[in-house]
Amino acid sequence: MSQAQVVIRRAEVTDVSRVEHVARATWPVTYAGIIPDDIQRRLLGSWYSPESLTRALGAPVSSFFVAEAKGEVVGFAQFVRRALDTAELTRIYVLPDRQRGGIGRQLLDAGLADLAGGGLKQLTVEVERDNRNGRGFYERAGFAEPRDLTRDVLGYQLALVEYRRPIL
Repeated sequence: MSQAQVVIRRAEVTDVSRVEHVARATWPVTYAGIIPDDIQRRLLGSWYSPESLTRALGAPVSSFFVAEAKGEVVGFAQFVRRALDTAELTRIYVLPDRQRGGIGRQLLDAGLADLAGGGLKQLTVEVERDNRNGRGFYERAGFAEPRDLTRDVLGYQLALVEYRRPIL
């Protein structure tokens, strides 16, 4: 399926279960050998529950987009404003069998356009240090200035790299 057949749109509450499906299909592939399976299950249960996703969709500082192809949600991204001129890309995932086709870039571009319209100047993202595919995606998309950090999440230490890029 070509990139042109993918529609990027704002997520709606009716998309919650489909976003959860994409997360649950993507995480075991993305984080295999990086985040232990039991920690993945706990984080997915916390961050991708219907209640958590519904809150994320309704947050006034959040822009949440889905990528849809033939009525199926195949990816999503959330951007959260953190300060007057800074936002964070808090999550972006595309179904494993749909990756490397430009969908992630389309989601990122939709978020950047939305943020630029709001006067924001800089976008940050945190990615697992050992997630080579994710890091490559961000670096190709203009993210730079990597900074190592750790974050305790539900009692587990995530080894992360934070990147920054301008919002043009």
